[in-house]
Amino acid sequence: MKARVILLMSFIFLASFYVDAKENARVKRDDWDSREHFYKSKDSFSAYKIEYKGKITVSDNDKNVEAISPNGYLKITKSSFGNSRTIKIESDDKGNLTKKYLEGKKEIAFEPEGQEWLEEILIDVIRKTGIGGKERILRFYNKGGVNAVLDEIEDFERSSGYSYYKTTSHAIFYFQSVEYSGLNVKYLYYKTLVNEINLNKEEVVKVLKALTDISSNSTKGTLLRAILNKYELDSYSMEKFLDVTETLSYNTERGNTLRAFIKKYDITTENSREFFDVIEGMSINSEKGNVLKPLLATQKLNKHVLSDLIEVVDDDFSSNSEKAAIFRVLVPLVVGDEDLTSQFIMAVKDLASSYHLLEEELLEWIAKGKVVTDKSLSKSAVLNMLDIARTYDANTRKSTALRNLHGSMTNDKEVLEAYFDVIKSMNLEMEQYNLLLDLIRYHKLDVTGYLHLLDVVEEIADDDYEHGASAILREVIKDLPNNPEVIMAFFDALDEIDHDSGKEEIIRMFCERGKLDKRTIVYLLKTVEDIEVDIEKATSLMNIKKVMPQGDDELTYIFNSVADDIKSDYEYECAMN
Repeated sequence: MKARVILLMSFIFLASFYVDAKENARVKRDDWDSREHFYKSKDSFSAYKIEYKGKITVSDNDKNVEAISPNGYLKITKSSFGNSRTIKIESDDKGNLTKKYLEGKKEIAFEPEGQEWLEEILIDVIRKTGIGGKERILRFYNKGGVNAVLDEIEDFERSSGYSYYKTTSHAIFYFQSVEYSGLNVKYLYYKTLVNEINLNKEEVVKVLKALTDISSNSTKGTLLRAILNKYELDSYSMEKFLDVTETLSYNTERGNTLRAFIKKYDITTENSREFFDVIEGMSINSEKGNVLKPLLATQKLNKHVLSDLIEVVDDDFSSNSEKAAIFRVLVPLVVGDEDLTSQFIMAVKDLASSYHLLEEELLEWIAKGKVVTDKSLSKSAVLNMLDIARTYDANTRKSTALRNLHGSMTNDKEVLEAYFDVIKSMNLEMEQYNLLLDLIRYHKLDVTGYLHLLDVVEEIADDDYEHGASAILREVIKDLPNNPEVIMAFFDALDEIDHDSGKEEIIRMFCERGKLDKRTIVYLLKTVEDIEVDIEKATSLMNIKKVMPQGDDELTYIFNSVADDIKSDYEYECAMN
């Protein structure tokens, strides 16, 4: 019965978007038609109000507006000491411009007074709003290289009063009107440098150093990952890359960036110190651990790096559960080396006395030289052990008992139900999520098993343990069956995760699976709709576009509707092109 309800709800969920899309897919419009922007700023002497719609092109000398996309406009009003002046520039449906100039409410001939005032104020308008931004930045770079662009960034006015920048947009899932700081327009320059220009090695280093000053974690993290994807880093630029990563204050952005880094580069004696410095600066144990665990699982680290890693875990992790989870992955890597084994044993013995069961488990494993899990138990024996485990009061005792059963786990429905009943009886999310990571490491689940697992993941995320839930979702992506119920359960769990960076990373990994079906694309687009930050929303849409079926009017309409919600014209254009 539950399966029928899930399938019915899934059908209703998709059908509502398909109907809207089918009704609206025939509507053709210019991409810029619905994008209106409003900017205000005020200091002790004057106030600006700027409204515009469409794509605006400015002259090479930054003193004139040369073009506005059809049906767009630019309206600039500046007030000083009780007097106001206004310029209105409108574009008709063919792109022909009409320019008006007003002093107060009185219209005056645009030539020469209006043109002269436009030449005086346009540079301020450009720096406040970013209009004509990408083309202007490319012009600066072509004339003076990276230094010219970075110098222009330094000249950006820092308002001494208030400022805000508001964009109105219509999207398929909801209507939104959002305000955000207009000063963030300078980030457009960094984005263009990274995304639109092929930098040489020296220029990459200059840009990396400049990124340190970006206060937006989402912008900085996304640009770092773009650099990582676009360029081959040498030892020096790698050091600078990790130095900038260390300035990220969000754990999710650090984790996202470091996991991307270790997919491309090995951690060696040459770069390990900078890498571990980033780890040590993170405050959330599960996010630290979920950088180190995939590192240990995918790379063969040398003795020096392994020793440093053990030291970092021993000294800088406050969670004994997370320490033990990493130590379990370390066991087969230190066995056979006397120095590493000795260091490992000392670190294990540093676990708090209340975690003596985890300590005993690890010491037993290191003594036997392997991870111990019983592989020969019958179904009845497994069920008996699960019945016993359910009676334990301590989370650690339950988790050690369950880990010992992973080698004998099957996809028998009775066994799975009993296993996950024990999981749900635990009240320590750190132990729950690490136990589930261990389960999927040793046992391949079927559809029923995934539904049980994802149900627990949704509960973990809902209990504000989103980093652990994200780790499990990342881990299952590669083997996730294309079953409607499983896919729905996956995205139900993902919906509970509030971190934009976490969602962006999971969307990216999902898209790396290759071509996806229509249902999955819709779920991904719904997830993107929930991302609040423009740069991560646009990055996600660009990844989805690579795997989206071509020529589907319904999906195209939904995609465009989600893109409409992007406030930044630059990000919008990136997503749509």
